[in-house]
Amino acid sequence: IIIVLVILVSEAFVGMWINSFIVAVNCVGRVKQRCLSSSDTILTVLAFSRCCFLLKTTLQTFCSTFYPEIYYQNSIFQAFRAVTWFLNSSNQWFAACLCVFYCVKIANFSNPLFICLKFKISRLLPWLLLGSVLLSLFSSLPFLNAIYKIECDNFNSSLERHYNVNNVTVETSLSHVLAICGIGFSMAFTVFIISASLLLFSLLRHTRQMQNNSSRFRSPCLEAHIQAMKAIISFFFINIVNFIALLILLTNIYQEISAASTACTIIVDACPSVHSIILILSNPKLKKTLIKVLHYAKCKG
Repeated sequence: IIIVLVILVSEAFVGMWINSFIVAVNCVGRVKQRCLSSSDTILTVLAFSRCCFLLKTTLQTFCSTFYPEIYYQNSIFQAFRAVTWFLNSSNQWFAACLCVFYCVKIANFSNPLFICLKFKISRLLPWLLLGSVLLSLFSSLPFLNAIYKIECDNFNSSLERHYNVNNVTVETSLSHVLAICGIGFSMAFTVFIISASLLLFSLLRHTRQMQNNSSRFRSPCLEAHIQAMKAIISFFFINIVNFIALLILLTNIYQEISAASTACTIIVDACPSVHSIILILSNPKLKKTLIKVLHYAKCKG
């Protein structure tokens, strides 16, 4: 248990440092330049949401390990599950918004609706983020009722319950969990797939045009296409792995202290941080700042 705690806390610390770095850099840029680009706004909101998710996971791990009599109360257990889905769903929707923004701003299509959206996407961004939060909040409400029921079969002489993972049974409504997670994930994933497909089609068409023009050098537009596709493809695989691990945790197929649940918790914590690292490396401003920070830390060390 101690080894697992050390791994999870270390993972959460690294993940919060990475995402806090994104938030700090963009906030400093906002103060200096008095404005923040739409893509940086999405990155900031996404990174902040991931920090909250990692903080929640750390609190949940400590509570379930050291205070099971509190954690395994029906209301507390349901609240942790609801917050877990809310933050994870928000992360998925914010990342989908980032994919949509990349697609609209980078892809080149002559469709009038697409051109109109290209000019209005920045003004629509606050509403997209707000809609993401409201959808996630709405989908997490069922976790507060009628999904989980906890039974403890161990009592002492004074009729007080002795909570332990081994004598606690969590009855889970699998149909409710699968329906909520399936619908929520499929909606965000569909938005992501459409955006990725349009961007990929635009990239292939742009590459073909360059080949027809016998150009030997990559244009800035092509570079933007490639960087965006790298971020989107990485999110594609990370999102699938993260969703499968999260679904296993929410359905309570395995006990909390089992090796399978521990592995899923580690995966769920690691996936957002890995994607944030990829976003930093694909963003010139964040990458340049990170190199400066690491160089400064190396010199001081």
